[in-house]
Amino acid sequence: MEEGISVIIPTYNGGKTFTRCLERIGQQRYEGPVQLIVIDSGSTDGTPELAQKAGALVKRIHKRLFHHARTRNDALPLARFDQVVYTVQDAIPCADTSLAHLEKALMEHDVAAVYAEQIPQDDATPYARFETESIQYGRGREPVIHALESYEAFQRMPYHAAYRSIGLDNICAIYRKELLEKTPFPEVDFAEDLAWALKILLMGHKVLYQPDIKVRHSHNRSPGYAFKRQVVNSFWCAKIMGRVEKDLSFVTVKDLMALTGAIERSVDLLRAEMFEHSKAFPRDRRRFSGIIDRVSRKYPLRNRVWAFLYDHLSKNSKLQRPELGKIAQDVSDQIQQVFSYIKENYEVSGETPLMEVLELTVANALGRLYGEVYASRVATGPMDARLEAFMRPFMRGI
Repeated sequence: MEEGISVIIPTYNGGKTFTRCLERIGQQRYEGPVQLIVIDSGSTDGTPELAQKAGALVKRIHKRLFHHARTRNDALPLARFDQVVYTVQDAIPCADTSLAHLEKALMEHDVAAVYAEQIPQDDATPYARFETESIQYGRGREPVIHALESYEAFQRMPYHAAYRSIGLDNICAIYRKELLEKTPFPEVDFAEDLAWALKILLMGHKVLYQPDIKVRHSHNRSPGYAFKRQVVNSFWCAKIMGRVEKDLSFVTVKDLMALTGAIERSVDLLRAEMFEHSKAFPRDRRRFSGIIDRVSRKYPLRNRVWAFLYDHLSKNSKLQRPELGKIAQDVSDQIQQVFSYIKENYEVSGETPLMEVLELTVANALGRLYGEVYASRVATGPMDARLEAFMRPFMRGI
């Protein structure tokens, strides 16, 4: 094996951001050779040709064959060098020394992998900026070397500490190729980096988070996609970690419908308060009808009829079971807190920008709730067939 770095990027219609990604990789001040490998899954916007012009080795696969773990594993034999960087088409190195510093950190600390910090793209929306900066805050601003004594010790850790300990991130990370060859990414449909980190840490290796190395990366997602991504993330994190943060396995499909209605009523009040003095949003049009409405339409007709009758005929619209009321209140409080934080700290004003923030805040909070309910039932069993049938469509396309 030669000394150098192989950079592997899965792509699909990378667009202008991928152009900037290639430019920054080409500007790297690195003493050794750099091999660029692009695995493209059916782009129609010229992404493969752009990569070839940049000197990349391009492998084309059919779109339906893309798999977060398997595609990355299949690309590894193409790598010529001892160090392999996995990154993504919309991650832009902030410095021309990023590759050199990744390699230096890998060598100096004798770790299995090193991953970089993410900062928002220049065109990030307020919610996208909040999302990326929340990840920064959770990981901290100091380098951290993660290690695990045993699986039992991992299970005893508080949930969020355990999650951070395996928080390896393929947005931009460097690996030792020999370890990837011996221990490929596990066959999971999502979060292959977390799954690999847990496996490799339990084998006695270590992983370094190095926030001094930064890439620009953020997503201006639609509410529908954000909802689905939270469902998928909750499900696969639970599968990988072997536990959920809170056991919500007692929640049925009917309960989810009731919770959704309760959360919608809370958001209606927030929206009415937000537009209290706006003539553009008269009181009879203040009902929130975004992602909640779209999710509600996915329920079987019997559930929607029950929810309508409950909402309009019940003398007390509050949830009758205390445990459900607590969940609805927690989610509603979270929506209020996140929305207020973004509004104040990112200086969002105007009806349309505020509604965009509210819609995304609701989508992410509701997606986490649905994902945690589904993951809890998978973890504890047995699976409710109605819940399985309802949730399965949300697991596709991420």
